[in-house]
Amino acid sequence: MKEVSEYDRGGRPVTPVNLLLLISELEGSSQHLKYMGFNDDEETINEIKKRFYRIYFDLKRSLRQTQV
Repeated sequence: MKEVSEYDRGGRPVTPVNLLLLISELEGSSQHLKYMGFNDDEETINEIKKRFYRIYFDLKRSLRQTQV
């Protein structure tokens, strides 16, 4: 069960799982925009996705190095 503080601005920790949840939402939004023909907005969301994928993979790499 999530703590109430996780629903405050900045209250949710940046973990790989939370990043994947965010990326999943962005992927869905990108698809909706694509199918409705909002090309400029789709590109904007795709740029945001790239940034969060980068953060995700950097975090995973960092966590893997600290576990070894």
